[in-house]
Amino acid sequence: MEKYNYINLSQSIGENMLIKDDAGNRVELVIAEVNKGVLDGEEWDSFSVIYSAAPGVTIPQGTYTFCHEKIGEVSLFTTPNSATEYETVVTRKRETTEA
Repeated sequence: MEKYNYINLSQSIGENMLIKDDAGNRVELVIAEVNKGVLDGEEWDSFSVIYSAAPGVTIPQGTYTFCHEKIGEVSLFTTPNSATEYETVVTRKRETTEA
């Protein structure tokens, strides 16, 4: 999950992300937008990713394995925003390093 972050995803806008479910179904979505979340700051890492799908490609809301050559594989919950747009939202506590 550490490679699935704001910087890596922002640098991957326009690239395909392979989405797999537990039944072995696969579709490709395009990374369309990456946006900082309201909570993003020193304590929290918060961002959302908007994916676009080709017309006719649909997946129901749920948890899928997202695969990308630079980011690796990560299991994420996604929701449809429209017939061709999907979104994942990440909000996680940043790891602190104590001296």
